[in-house]
Amino acid sequence: MFDVIHRYQFEDFVTDTHRATADEELFALLKRAVAQHGYDRISLWVIDDPDLPQRVHGRGVLHNFPEELRTYYKENACDRYDPIMLALRTRTTSLDWEAHERRSDYKPVQTRLYDVARSGGLHNGISTPMWGRSGLVASLGLASTERRDATYANPDLIAAVTAQFYLSYKRLNAHPQPQSQPQSQGQSQGQSPGQGITPKQAEILSWVAAGKTDQEIADILCISRNTVDTHMRQIFARLGAHSRVTAVVRGIAEGVIRP
Repeated sequence: MFDVIHRYQFEDFVTDTHRATADEELFALLKRAVAQHGYDRISLWVIDDPDLPQRVHGRGVLHNFPEELRTYYKENACDRYDPIMLALRTRTTSLDWEAHERRSDYKPVQTRLYDVARSGGLHNGISTPMWGRSGLVASLGLASTERRDATYANPDLIAAVTAQFYLSYKRLNAHPQPQSQPQSQGQSQGQSPGQGITPKQAEILSWVAAGKTDQEIADILCISRNTVDTHMRQIFARLGAHSRVTAVVRGIAEGVIRP
């Protein structure tokens, strides 16, 4: 088991990734963050992200998966039939490789692909999709070289770490943004970063990021717990989040709150 006293806290991961100035530094931070969950193999696959240069589309850009698997994947155009990649196109949450294989009827080429992965030392795999305005833009695969009982994953936390990592990767590699134009009077200010999050909701989300419960936030702001709950539901809807951790990550990305 892991020593909880020395765990790499998510809040520290957010701060450190915001400070990272190179891909190698960012990847090292990710390795540290997921190692405490039992993962030591990582692959970031950019599918089609219009914010990133074309040269990184359709390939693994930061990874330490076995060379033989990467070669097999490329030579056999596995991205066209990889069952995990196909499944990610219809979901927003992380997907366990082994659980998906057990409940699916894989074709022989798909079974062969994951036999190659296992023979290369990839076990307990989990992949998380990253969605953008153009659809599924990337995925992050994690695996362990240990065969069983090697991972202690919290799916929500893995999703949050993945989202934060990818946002930081894009910060380092995205196309330069054109200088913003003055907003015309006809433009709605509600379409600015935050997607309609109110100042009160931003304040509540900041307290969530600080680790406060709904009741603690209610006490701090002198409002009822039901009011906090209503605001949290609206925050989830406006940020497209399904958990408090994901809401905090997306709130940081949207500029609603600061890490």
